[in-house]
Amino acid sequence: MKQLIQAEYIKGRRSFGRRSMIIFPMVAILFAVFLMSGQLSQIAAYNWWYILLLPAAVAFLVISLINSEKRMGFINLKTLPISSQKIWVSKIITGFTYLFLMNVMLFGFSTISGLLFGSQYPIWGGLLAGLLLTITWAWQVPLGMWLVTKFNSTAAFLCLIAANTVCSFQDIAGGQLWYIPFAIPPRLMTPIIGINPNGVPLSANSPLWNTSVILPGVIITIFLFIFSAWFTTKSFDWSREK
Repeated sequence: MKQLIQAEYIKGRRSFGRRSMIIFPMVAILFAVFLMSGQLSQIAAYNWWYILLLPAAVAFLVISLINSEKRMGFINLKTLPISSQKIWVSKIITGFTYLFLMNVMLFGFSTISGLLFGSQYPIWGGLLAGLLLTITWAWQVPLGMWLVTKFNSTAAFLCLIAANTVCSFQDIAGGQLWYIPFAIPPRLMTPIIGINPNGVPLSANSPLWNTSVILPGVIITIFLFIFSAWFTTKSFDWSREK
């Protein structure tokens, strides 16, 4: 398995999905700094990150993990004396690692921004935000890979962007439907960084300061990751793909 994961890292070395690990977090913080003139740059960066830029980054990531093999009809994988399941799991682990590193990058950039322009939340808030975004987004890696495999890159990209954008609306993520899987990340970020899903800072008496949603949200998304990883691994066989 270790060799398979290393092979995935080597294959993706020049891909845009790999470059997005640095590009998209940097874009988030640059937008925040220049558009907000440094004020509220940290919370603005996180808000744009999980609503717009992280969906795009993950979409490009899963496309890069699958597209090179799909363009060749998976012929390079069919000739390997390795089970389809092991290859698929190695791709999931690689994608999860990239997701984690992207959130680490955003944490680093936002922390630097906080040092330069003033912090809007304590450093533990940024650490917790990065950790929760990694956990609550992990299930979308195998899902996105499966969409790319079964349909095409454009369909997978649009599905991930649309689902995450729509479910980030205030009425969904900030309302009673927050438990919809795509709405969980923006809802969990609300009490941690103190901002509504629509980008408006939370008022002091807002009910969205309630942190009781964090544990259920984490449990739901961990279950979804386990299920999506298991289902996509068991249901896919390179030899049947044309």
